[in-house]
Amino acid sequence: MKSKLFFLLGGMALFYCSCAKICTVQPISTTVNETVVSFASSKIPCKKVAEYEEAVKLSVNAIYSQKFETELENYVKDSIGSGPHAKAWKGLVAKEIVDKIRRQINGEYIETYGGAIGWFRYTFYHNIAYDGTANGPILLNRIPLKHRNAASIANTIAHETAHRIGLIHPNSNIDLKIAYKEPPYVIGDIIENLCSKKLLSSDTK
Repeated sequence: MKSKLFFLLGGMALFYCSCAKICTVQPISTTVNETVVSFASSKIPCKKVAEYEEAVKLSVNAIYSQKFETELENYVKDSIGSGPHAKAWKGLVAKEIVDKIRRQINGEYIETYGGAIGWFRYTFYHNIAYDGTANGPILLNRIPLKHRNAASIANTIAHETAHRIGLIHPNSNIDLKIAYKEPPYVIGDIIENLCSKKLLSSDTK
C-alpha cells in the first residue's frame, strides 16, 4: 500500500513539474572588476525566472570576489585533512581553480529537465542538476527547482562549472558525506554562503 501511494504521489509530482511553462531568458551580462561576464540565453520555468536572473548575478559576483579566492585558499590549506576525499584534491591549487572557473563561467547557460527522468533522478539519487556536455547547458532538475532560492541555484552554477574545469567528486555514488568534502561540493557551498550573506545584507537595508 505504501509503495503504491509513493508512486502515486511521485506521478502527481511528475505531472505537475513536467507541465511547467518554460520561458526563454535573454542573455544576462554582469560587469565585475571591469570584466564583462555573460550568461547566454537560457530556458527556465517562468515562475523561476526572477530567482534565476538573481542567481546568475550573485554567482558571477561571488566567483569574481576576493572572498571566494580567500575562502578556497583557506580550505585547501587548513581543512582538507586526510581521508578518502583527499584524493580528489591532490595537486589542486586554489588560485588556479578560481582562475579557471572565472574563465569557464563566461558564456554558460541553463536549461531544465523534468518528466520521468527528473523524478527518478531526484527521488532515488537526490539529483538536482548535472553539467550536461562541455559546450551545452547546465541542466537543472525541475522537480526540486520550485523549492530553491537564488543562492541555492548559484551553488549549482558554481558546482557544475567546477565539473567543467575537470574537478570531480568520485565518492558521490559511494557516500555523500565524503563527496561533500570534495571540490565541486565545497566550491558550491562557498559560493552559496557568499550569496546568502549578500541576500541577507540586501534584505536588511
